[in-house]
Amino acid sequence: MANLTFNSYTWLFISRNQTNTRSIIVTEVDATVQKLKKLLYIIAAQVPFIPKMEDIYAQLEVNREQGLKLLNLLERAALIGQLKTNVKAIKKMSSPDKLFLDNPNLMYALSSAPEIGTIRETFFYNQLSRVCKVNYPDKGDFLVDDHYLFEVGGPKKSFNQIKDVENSFLAIERFLWLFGFLY
Repeated sequence: MANLTFNSYTWLFISRNQTNTRSIIVTEVDATVQKLKKLLYIIAAQVPFIPKMEDIYAQLEVNREQGLKLLNLLERAALIGQLKTNVKAIKKMSSPDKLFLDNPNLMYALSSAPEIGTIRETFFYNQLSRVCKVNYPDKGDFLVDDHYLFEVGGPKKSFNQIKDVENSFLAIERFLWLFGFLY
């Protein structure tokens, strides 16, 4: 007969005669959940940022492989977004170049005072990543479908940073809400 055990938001089915296995599984799940929470708070305190993955892995006390798995779990749970460069190098394929919370609302829930620039970029990334391929470019903030370069900013944002790039655009705060219709 199987028991249904609830621990750290996770349901486990464990048979009665495996009491030693039960405690090991619950401990491992609880430790993973704690690391996921810690990683989410690390990201929330700094998003969007260009992560130093080795520092994050050290804070979590995990190796590179475990750290990437944790990032992918948070992304699959729609809690974070990983912005990556469109390159073929093996090392760059797995490590994100920039991390975002998946939704600007999460920023208000996990951070005491999120910056408006961070909110703008998070909103833009959130809306476009649902319908387009979004990568981290050399210039600007976002490369959409390998063709369009966007720079996200406030009302005083200038075109200077991306003026020499073909198919480059400014996504200014005043009109940023229009990108919400893409979702």
